[in-house]
Amino acid sequence: MSERVVVTASAGSFPGLVAALRKIPVTVEERPLLNFAPPSDWASLDAALDRLGEYGALVFTSPRAAESFVARLKQRRVTLPGEDTFVVWASGPQTATALQGALARIHLPTARERGTLGAAKALARAMLAQQVRGPILFPCGEEHRGELAQELGQKGVTVDEIVCYRSVLAEESEARLAASRGSLLVVASPRVAGLLARACPPDTRPELLAVGPTTAESAHAAGWPPSAVAAEPTARALVTAIRTLLANR
Repeated sequence: MSERVVVTASAGSFPGLVAALRKIPVTVEERPLLNFAPPSDWASLDAALDRLGEYGALVFTSPRAAESFVARLKQRRVTLPGEDTFVVWASGPQTATALQGALARIHLPTARERGTLGAAKALARAMLAQQVRGPILFPCGEEHRGELAQELGQKGVTVDEIVCYRSVLAEESEARLAASRGSLLVVASPRVAGLLARACPPDTRPELLAVGPTTAESAHAAGWPPSAVAAEPTARALVTAIRTLLANR
């Protein structure tokens, strides 16, 4: 019987993942449990765009925030300050890819730091190591974790958190259906990990693969420990983790 992998990440989160998994081969099903919408009001972001010159850096922790910010930037026809006074940071390669062609040179924490600390903490510490100048503009989702602002704030760096998109979580019935469809669930969000744990009784749970330490931490806290954690949140790392899990069955 073929293994069935259910990917619960939003559509397009990991380009090439489904095609790569089918070559293993496994049966793959995409059942997104988190989708996205514009913010209820653009006023806060628009005000931040009007005063970009006041910020020392711009930082992103998700591809979705990057895409939303760039789209609004283009819509408003705003020009960024020069690289000599304005630094752009991203939590990982996928987020950086969402920015390329629209923003200046992008700085990243190392893959090792991301895998050990989680994307947000690794990013904050890399920024502090480079003596980042505040205030920092942090476009983010309406629901987001506070590690980045907390780490920077403890060192006296001001972070201006501005909502640029909303996350829409699926219903528990959709989560139960997704879990029932596979022998392995790929989970890319702490909120989705919590949703699945609430929706699925312990005796109905397949194995869970977390895309990073932050999601894994939330899954542990919710009572559904992941069987594995990807080395980094990329399609290649996820395929490697799935291959390893299946080989160890």
